[in-house]
Amino acid sequence: CVFFMSITPIRAMDFSGKAYIVMDTFNKTVLEAKNEHYVQSVASISKIMTAIVAIENGNLDDEYEIGEEVNQAWGSGVYIHIGDHINLRDLLHGLLLRSGNDAANVIAKNIGGDIPHFVEMMNKKAKDIGMNDSVFSNATGLDEEDAGNRSSAYDMALLMSYCSQNPIFNDIVMKQTYKREDGGGTWRSEER
Repeated sequence: CVFFMSITPIRAMDFSGKAYIVMDTFNKTVLEAKNEHYVQSVASISKIMTAIVAIENGNLDDEYEIGEEVNQAWGSGVYIHIGDHINLRDLLHGLLLRSGNDAANVIAKNIGGDIPHFVEMMNKKAKDIGMNDSVFSNATGLDEEDAGNRSSAYDMALLMSYCSQNPIFNDIVMKQTYKREDGGGTWRSEER
């Protein structure tokens, strides 16, 4: 998503991708778009939905014991281990700053009671905020074992517009570094 303010007229951008959108996040006005309802895999952008569902349904100070759910995650991670104890605040920072798939699964299991129920919560939140092009299958964005998470540029812009109104979400995503409260080190934002 691209977020900017301009007082001059916007002219069409040269863009070679299948879809994009520029949305005014305050009033959800589409300023420029191409195939904004084209549905495709959203991969790790899915973690934005994982984060907001966790923020709205969890307590940042709640501490979780890491279980077998971390073994269901691969790819990018924050390298937490079975038996570790970590609070939701640390997990959310690992999720959003480091794109931690292991953090996503721990959050999903503990907030939802199990991962499938958390995914139901993600889909309900999507419908509640008008994301009609979206279907979530997991909390990580990985799509090798299931249908993956599918959405459109329009729906992702709606999600970011919604999330940008949450002070906890904003606090996390504005950080470049985060020192874990459990003493487990410092995470730096993965800028891509």
